[in-house]
Amino acid sequence: MPPRNLRVGVAFGGRSVEHDVSIITGLQALSVLEERHAPIPIYISRDGRWFTGEALRTLEAYQSAGPVEEGGQAQEIHFDLHNGRLLRACAGASLLRRRSSPEPIELDVVVLATHGTQGEDGCLAGTLELARLPYVGPPVGAAAASMDKVMTKAVLSQAGLPALGHLALRREQWAADPAASAAEAHRRLSLPMYVKPASLGSSVGVSRCESEEQVMQALELAFELDRVCLIEPAVEDGIEVNCSVIGRPGIRPRASVCEQPVATESFLSFEDKYMRGVKDEGGATQGMKGAQRLIPAPLDAETTERVQDLAKQAFVAFGCAGVTRVDFLIDAAGSIYVNELNTIPGSFSFYLWEPSGLPFVELMDELLDLALEEQREKDRTTSVFATNLLALRTAGAKTGEKR
Repeated sequence: MPPRNLRVGVAFGGRSVEHDVSIITGLQALSVLEERHAPIPIYISRDGRWFTGEALRTLEAYQSAGPVEEGGQAQEIHFDLHNGRLLRACAGASLLRRRSSPEPIELDVVVLATHGTQGEDGCLAGTLELARLPYVGPPVGAAAASMDKVMTKAVLSQAGLPALGHLALRREQWAADPAASAAEAHRRLSLPMYVKPASLGSSVGVSRCESEEQVMQALELAFELDRVCLIEPAVEDGIEVNCSVIGRPGIRPRASVCEQPVATESFLSFEDKYMRGVKDEGGATQGMKGAQRLIPAPLDAETTERVQDLAKQAFVAFGCAGVTRVDFLIDAAGSIYVNELNTIPGSFSFYLWEPSGLPFVELMDELLDLALEEQREKDRTTSVFATNLLALRTAGAKTGEKR
């Protein structure tokens, strides 16, 4: 268990189509962390600016104008890579003074509650790596590989894990000849099929296609949202099953109970995940916690164990750390396919860990502990060392030696 009263930055929001979903996850983390630590909100606006302040702790703050607009109560902050801390601009100071002597905000660790692009794809993790600041979330490589559905297929194949066949198309192919791109999809795959942006989550931009016309429309939408899209065959009369995994490289991961999400359409849509299901007392959505699901999933013991084992294998294959939700498809014949990995899952998948015997507050403590252990392991690795290469080059240049 990590020390009590850690100063924990919670990063959420971001330049992503999953911005609002991330706000919900971030606020959930802030709330539960308050029981044992000193959480600090780090809100990243849609235009990429960073803010902090007490006003950012409630969902109401993000309605209408919000606290980050002109005259709002939140304070813009800047990140100091060298010192590994946030810098808050001094209130009321001139721009020159704000740049020269900002008030520091010291952090022990950062929780990444950012979903989607520039948050879940390794960008933010890379920033924290440069600052040598511990963080709860996937390493850069795991984040990037799992965010890209085409790369996900390649890693799964390399690891010998079962995945659906697919076709990847690029935006330039579509722009050059839309009809040829659609024809390639029909040549390689049969209807019905799914078209997905390669690097988005929360089912944003996912389309089920049952006709050639729908394929053309789905590709047009996908390429508005991403440079690459993935096309997969539909698994008819199948079910979706999810399992969460916790751990870090070098230790044995653990798997949660399984869940079967309940879809109102032929696939689990954004609305199923976030707009339907359980609401809080104020009528607001509770994120992934509120979605309709069957926990545990109605699977026999053998299938459950197989799903959990595959989830742990996928976690290890990608080099994940923290908590990851692995999503599966099971067809009518019982064949299991790894669909995708969500390395910063909505609500941190705490709704899967609580029935597994790990309350949300203890889940967050374990994630903090894993982050601190991972940083200690990184600090053991030599990354910089002195050489006499430059001196030798200088001496060679002075004597006229050619290299």
